[in-house]
Amino acid sequence: MSAILEQPISLKQARCGEPLRILSVRNECPASQRLRELGFCEEAVVSKLADGSAMICRLCGIRVAIARDLGERILVERL
Repeated sequence: MSAILEQPISLKQARCGEPLRILSVRNECPASQRLRELGFCEEAVVSKLADGSAMICRLCGIRVAIARDLGERILVERL
């Protein structure tokens, strides 16, 4: 029996509360370096706590708020 591989999704598309692993931060985004400085790096585990005008995420034990459009630039996989 073969496992079904899920396609990566953007952080913006992810549901609140589910554990996620960051696969990549798209470099064409001017804010990609700042996202990495905040901890949005490949292999980091993140979960989205709230999904309003800004997304609130738990990352490295802290809460971080980012704009929804930046969430489109972060590709994740479900754990």
